This record gives sequence, structure tokens and C-alpha cells, in this order.
Amino acid sequence: MKFCSIAMLTLFALMGGAGCGGEDVSGRDVPTPSPVGGNEPTYYEDIAPLVNRECAGCHRVGGIGRFSLSDPTVAQQMAGAAAAATEARRMPPMPVSNDGTCNTYKNAHWLSDEEIDLFRRWSAAGAPLGDPAAAPPPPEDSTLKLTGELAQFDIGVDYTPQPHPGELDDYRCFMVDPGIHADTFITGYDIQPGESRVVHHVALFELADGEADAEAAALDAAEAGPGYTCFGGVGVGRVELLAIWVPGAGANAFPEGTGIRYAAGRKLVVQMHYNVPPVGGPFVDRSKIQLQLSGDAALTRGFYIDISVADISLPPGQQLVEVKSELALSAMHPSFADPAFKGLRVWGALPHMHYLGHTQRTVAKVDGVDVCFTDVDRWNFHWQNLWWYEAPLELKGADILSITCGFDTRSRTETTKYGEGSNDEMCFNLLYTTIR
Repeated sequence: MKFCSIAMLTLFALMGGAGCGGEDVSGRDVPTPSPVGGNEPTYYEDIAPLVNRECAGCHRVGGIGRFSLSDPTVAQQMAGAAAAATEARRMPPMPVSNDGTCNTYKNAHWLSDEEIDLFRRWSAAGAPLGDPAAAPPPPEDSTLKLTGELAQFDIGVDYTPQPHPGELDDYRCFMVDPGIHADTFITGYDIQPGESRVVHHVALFELADGEADAEAAALDAAEAGPGYTCFGGVGVGRVELLAIWVPGAGANAFPEGTGIRYAAGRKLVVQMHYNVPPVGGPFVDRSKIQLQLSGDAALTRGFYIDISVADISLPPGQQLVEVKSELALSAMHPSFADPAFKGLRVWGALPHMHYLGHTQRTVAKVDGVDVCFTDVDRWNFHWQNLWWYEAPLELKGADILSITCGFDTRSRTETTKYGEGSNDEMCFNLLYTTIR
């Protein structure tokens, strides 16, 4: 999960390794303007505003994007790669469609067709810089600031990611005690990577009980070094997702008036995904986490439901293999079948598959009419996130949820089964909900 694609990094390397650095797009210490004729887009007037809005969260000095698109010279060198990546919608990385045919999202990283065409035309014109006086101001820091009662902790160790030979990724779980000694609601969170050049994504889970604590502790004890290896999940069944972070995300707050209930004294597991460049380092990380807490009993409890396919058996060598499942909301929990149950309000969605995933679509049949919840048309395991709807959706007990996942198995020679390992597959969608 990140907002800077490996594909663009490869193109970057092939183009001769334009370095990070340089100044921002405020007009200081910039190259000589390039001549512009006709109506060609220019960097300062047309591209820099898009970079500020959608790219600079990763592609900045010290960011996981490895190179700074706020540096006009680097951006100019990367024009062809940027045009190709945006046209293919690899950049900005958002596997869930935000084109309005199946919802739009508050935290979308998305370019319109017209904005994508600007990158294409700019590259085709030779990537002119234009007039530095037309440069937009540096992006303002509009990130959310947590307030009130905060719990602060870190992963508990200075950790140096160590991918297996020939690989770039290290998935590591750390069991931590957040030091929260009273029942409370978590209403927001801020995950702060210690080494932003390699922290690819972070997920935070609450262990449900002492038995779950013991399982996580056993996994930790069974493996040398700090923490333990984890990939699709944390290796423990009874957990609840609390938070998820990807580069550029900043602090997050749950929908107003809602929060996830936390039981006093419960341990947490921090799942770290590190993407380590083949050169440089060592990269030492000690990521930190803040949780915004509230004891307000009037808050509405938020929780996740999932629609999933557990029976996965994918034959090898196929361009597209689909699996599907459907389930009435009333069958998910006994309370959802109660005549007094008014239904759920759905605020956000987190689709999940592994490396073979290609497409995913979640639909609800509401009063006999299909209502699209999420449409993933170009899955990328590295770019998962919890996507917040611009307007919440609603479900009733009689409504039927269905999910269809498509997989490309041409890289496999054996049948792929359901599981948490990197060679296994999953198909589910987590929905953040409250009771209406």
C-alpha cells in the first residue's frame, strides 16, 4: 500500500536515475524557463498544481517516492514516465474507481480525464517549464491535527527491515501495549513513519482477548529478532482493525459522532510493510502512533462487517478466474435479523486481495435494485486503503451483499488456495458501519 508505484520507480531507473532534491515549486532556484509556443501545457502553470495536489505526498525529498516531482528539473526528466503512468491510472495510485459510476470518495487520489490529458500533452510538447512566476504556492499543510486525550506509543524497537535475498518487501508484526487503562472510543489516529523512505503501509489491530494475546506472543517468540513475519494478516483470528496508513495519508478521524470501541488493557499488533530499495541504507525505523480517545458515551459505535469468499481454488495459467459469494445482511449477525433492526449506515470500504488479484466488485441488492458499493478495476496489493464515501450508503436486514473477485493466474503453475501467505489468495471487502 503506497502512493508511489514500483512501475514508476523502474521507469525512473531506466531513464538514468534523476535524483531527489532541488527546490519546491515556489519559484526559488529553478532552471531557466523553456520556450513555449501555442497552447502547450507548462510545468509551472498546469502540472505543478496537480503535483501539489496528488503527487507531492510521496514524490518529495525524503519521501517514499524516491524522487521529487516538486523539483522542476526532475519532473521534466520524468515527463514521459508520468504521462504513461497517469494514462494507465497507475498514478495517482487508487485501485478503487472514483469516476462516479460506483461512488466517489473523500480521500480519493484521482485525476480527471482532462488532467490526465494535460500530462500527455505536456510530455508530447517536450515538457516545457514555462514561466516560474506562474508557479503555484507550495502546498499548504491541511492535514488533520488530533486533539483532546491522546495515547502515544511506537513499535517498541529500532527495526532495520531485512527482506529475503532478491526481494524488496519485509512484512513485520509487532505486539505492543498502548497503555490505555480504561474502556474508551478511538475516534482518530495518526501513524507517523519513523523512516518514510521505506515504510510502505501500516495497519493497526486490537487483539480481542487473552487467547489472542497468547497466539501473537507465540508467533513472536517462535521467530528470531524483533516481531514476527506477517503478510495478508497478523496470523491471529480474533482481531479488529483499528487503523490503516499509507504514504501521504496523514492523520485520520472516523466519521463524526462515531468511533471504534476499545477495551481497557487490550494489546495491539502493528503490521508494518517495508519496501526497501536495493541500494542505500541501512534504513532504521521506529514508527510512532497516536490514538485520539473519547469517553463520550453518546458516540455511536463503529465496527466492520465483511463480505468475503472463503472457498478459493484458482487453476493456474488463466488470464481471469472469478470467485463470487453473496449473503443477506440478516445472516451476518443474529441482531441483524431482529425485526427491530433498522439497518446499517456504511461509511467506508477496504477491499482486499493478494498479488493475483485483478478486479473486485461489491454490490448490494437493495429493494430488488443493485447498488454498487466498490468497483476495483485495476487491483494493486501495494495500494490498499480504507476509502471513505463522500456520502454514506445504507443497508437493511433483507438486503443481499455480493462480492466478485477476478484473479490473473498466468504466473502460477499450481492451484492457488485461500490463505494469508504471499502465495495464497483472499477475496473480501471490509465495510466500516454503524447501526442506523
